[in-house]
Amino acid sequence: MSERQIITISDDKLSCEATAILLRMLNFPDTDYHTAEELCPFFENDSLRTIRNALNELYDAGYLRCSGKTYMVNKLMITQMKLA
Repeated sequence: MSERQIITISDDKLSCEATAILLRMLNFPDTDYHTAEELCPFFENDSLRTIRNALNELYDAGYLRCSGKTYMVNKLMITQMKLA
């Protein structure tokens, strides 16, 4: 069995919510594409509005790409992230 690599983020400009969502999308890639509604169950203490704001923050920072209401990780940014 191979060990799983974990990707970490060291961008102090991102909010805690945005960092958590990005880490979820990177480290548990059950699919490459997510909507805010699909991510909500993973963050039960956050509202849909908070999730949307965090996704928009990640999009504005270049970590995500967007098509309609669907977000995907900008894989060109992965080279700037660290493996733990």
